[in-house]
Amino acid sequence: MGVVAFAMSFLGMFAFISDLGFSGAHVKRISEGKDLGKCIGTYATVKVVLVTAMVTIVVGGIFIWKVLLHRGFYDATTESVIYVTLLYCILQSFTNISMGTFNGRKETAKMQVPMVSETLFRVSLMILVASAGVAGISIIAPELGYDKIQPFVWPSFLRGMQDFIASHAVGSLASTYVLGMFAMLILSLFFFRRYPISRPSKEYFKSYFVFALPTMLISTIAVISTNIDRVMIGYFWRAEDVGFYFSAQKIAFFVLVISSSVGALLFPTISSYHAKNQLSDIRKTVNLALRYISMTACPSVVFIIVFRKPVIDIILSSAFYPAAPVLIVLLVYILIISLTSPLIYIVTGMNRPGLAAKAGFIVCAINIVLNTLFIPKNGVLSIFGINGPTGAAVATVISGFVGLVIYVFLSKRLVKIKISKKPLIHMSAACVMGGLLYYINTLTAFVRWYHLIFFGIIGLAAYLGILYLLKEFTKKDLTFFLDTVNPKEMGRYVKSELKRKD
Repeated sequence: MGVVAFAMSFLGMFAFISDLGFSGAHVKRISEGKDLGKCIGTYATVKVVLVTAMVTIVVGGIFIWKVLLHRGFYDATTESVIYVTLLYCILQSFTNISMGTFNGRKETAKMQVPMVSETLFRVSLMILVASAGVAGISIIAPELGYDKIQPFVWPSFLRGMQDFIASHAVGSLASTYVLGMFAMLILSLFFFRRYPISRPSKEYFKSYFVFALPTMLISTIAVISTNIDRVMIGYFWRAEDVGFYFSAQKIAFFVLVISSSVGALLFPTISSYHAKNQLSDIRKTVNLALRYISMTACPSVVFIIVFRKPVIDIILSSAFYPAAPVLIVLLVYILIISLTSPLIYIVTGMNRPGLAAKAGFIVCAINIVLNTLFIPKNGVLSIFGINGPTGAAVATVISGFVGLVIYVFLSKRLVKIKISKKPLIHMSAACVMGGLLYYINTLTAFVRWYHLIFFGIIGLAAYLGILYLLKEFTKKDLTFFLDTVNPKEMGRYVKSELKRKD
């Protein structure tokens, strides 16, 4: 997994070329009610040009590295995996055409169904790879522990395929990502099939370019900032350390799904309010989003911190205990970025991409500098035992906090918003819950998965009880959450959206 994670990060540093801020422009223009067919035609044309440029630069760079500079690929820098991952990036870029359109139209189901299907299909293929035998790999996937699935003998007519997968385990694992993304592309195109696609006009190209221009630099730096930690860990440390860091990220980012789902709707909503000059609605919507994000993210973060080793053991395996310190730090970052995301959408939704670009530049520059200082074995914090994956996580937290401060300032400046203090109440209640669970955990010799369910119920009851006493959790909130997770209501909504033809 360290090899695959390195390849994905390496290619990720070039992925900005396939976007350059045009995805945000696409969502923005659609949410403003522009001609849908022309928007799609414009964005699709831009995507084809940018993806072609990305592939040319990556392949050309590898050619220069190998042929002209006579350098090779070693350890985590496996060339074949990079090519497979490049195909993944291409498919992902084209998938964003339909997904960005769904986002701009606030069609949540059409976004989530392909994403969930991709995960299910990819994980199923990972299990298949694991069952074939994965000699030489210490981890098969962040979702799977290598000691959780034992290889078994396939039918005789499939034995050749099994031997091939077992002897090309790294490439097979990378291919599961490609096939998963291909499935997502096909499904998203199925939902996209009735959407109009018109010839792009010069006016629309200019409109997209004007919005994307201020974010081109920041999108470049942001992508580099997002991936440079894993690349630097792979350079200064071992592929296994990249795997530990990547796995900790995967666990921590489960919590980020909450804010990401809210954000997917928040940007077009704010954009729509801005077009109508409804600033009071923006303030109300953002504070409501902050409240619910905080109310759900705080207990989730604290729970995983308290039971970090059992969670790692259940999701991965005990072999990944070295990732526990990294997981703690990254969970703090997840909480910070969850609270920052609604404020980011204020800036972008108010049609101020220039401000967002400047803020993002500062945050990303700080992150890159701190990664350079913290990751090497002799980094500036190495005397405290902070370097490698842990150093990368600390750099991420510091830069994330700086971003939170910046976006609070910008949000107040743009819409005169008074940021709700309720997240502080949620953090305090979550800490009390964490203290209770930590004490209970000390009384348990070994925590299994069903223990976590029991502890989760106790923790949730304690957390909501505290909020209820503080009058921060009401019957209205309970109804809201029950409606949100109601399978019947959810199914009815998904069905109605998928049948929508306008």
